[in-house]
Amino acid sequence: MRTQAPDLLHNMSAPAKTTISRKAPAKRIFGFGIIFALPQQGIAAYPSRLLRWLGDEKRRTAKAAEEELRRRIQARALELPLPPVTAVTAQAHEGDIPCTDLLTIVTVLAKSSSRVYLRDKEPNLASIVTGRRLILILPKEIAL
Repeated sequence: MRTQAPDLLHNMSAPAKTTISRKAPAKRIFGFGIIFALPQQGIAAYPSRLLRWLGDEKRRTAKAAEEELRRRIQARALELPLPPVTAVTAQAHEGDIPCTDLLTIVTVLAKSSSRVYLRDKEPNLASIVTGRRLILILPKEIAL
């Protein structure tokens, strides 16, 4: 049994006649956002410098500094009252609040991609860069 081919293929190069647009509300419909970004005060994302900014004055080799920073990030991730998986966005909205705790900022940056925060993933120290900013979208019940 043969079926008839659809008439859809008659003019595929015609431009669309309908434009769909949606303006996002100024406030989040659910939950709230917390903004995470390194301060612009010239914090370099080298483990030894980050440790100094965190108050650690010990002299360490580069490898030891990296290990210590990873240890602190893992410990802080377990302390934070964040869900194991949280959505990440780049768009801040009215009512979003900035995080000011440097270790928390470093932790979230190291455990986030451009779309999701994963508490249990191995920290990616290369993602701790000055100028990177992300917003975690959290339920209203959570407070840092």
